[in-house]
Amino acid sequence: MTISIDDELMTFTWVRLRAGIEPFEVRRLLRLKGLTEPQIRALMQEAYDGRRPVSDVHHPALVRAAITLREQTHPDIHRVPVGKAQLYVWNNFLRPEICDSVVDLIDQQLRASTTADTFGDPKIRTSRTSDIGMLGHDLIMQLDELMAEAIGIHWSYSDITQGQRYDLDQEYRAHYDYFVPGSHEHQVYCQLLGQRTWTFMIYLNDVEEGGGTRFRRLERTILPEKGKAVLWNNLNPDGSVNPYTIHHGMKVRKGRKYVITKWFRERGWGEMFPSEYYTNL
Repeated sequence: MTISIDDELMTFTWVRLRAGIEPFEVRRLLRLKGLTEPQIRALMQEAYDGRRPVSDVHHPALVRAAITLREQTHPDIHRVPVGKAQLYVWNNFLRPEICDSVVDLIDQQLRASTTADTFGDPKIRTSRTSDIGMLGHDLIMQLDELMAEAIGIHWSYSDITQGQRYDLDQEYRAHYDYFVPGSHEHQVYCQLLGQRTWTFMIYLNDVEEGGGTRFRRLERTILPEKGKAVLWNNLNPDGSVNPYTIHHGMKVRKGRKYVITKWFRERGWGEMFPSEYYTNL
């Protein structure tokens, strides 16, 4: 029996690829569903435009991602004036109605937030998380493309998009987004995709009080505003981790806070810097 390629199978394939599952594993899952090799090949080519996997990392190029060029001419993008890290604020990145729609999706599926350190103090991160990137929702897939184009790195070089909800007094204490080299977490989480590079975070609502993102070693605090994006490079130009990117999702003192978080990685599939992301700069 030949299985027809429908929207459900296309969504199944794209969602898993966007979640960082290796293409070899996605192929195996598709075979279990009864697809033929030509059908699987067609699905994968649709996802990756027939590109071959790429694993080489060009760290100096990450420093010159499209966001760094776009900032020079875009009125809503501002580089925070600190010398120890690349930190950008993009005001009005998302329209208010899009923010509201994403908030609704986050609230539909929430779990306790976790950290990479299984044995770490649970009080370090007290928010709740929604794995919205696994929903297969058109809005989130479009948002993935929007964030990738904005930063200038193909979406396959990223983790699954997450949403977080912080209620009263909830926080994420000072932490790094990168995995500390030599740690158990680094060995586990960097084997396939490599280290985290850029972070892309979007505030989805105005917070009545508190909830800022404090970069304590940079002596800067970004205040949450609906639709505002905050982006930073967790690495130095030589690929080493940058400890100045330590940051604290501060306690919500009144109301609640919703954010989207997307982490980009060293490895992906296809071109890391698609030329079409740079043509309109």
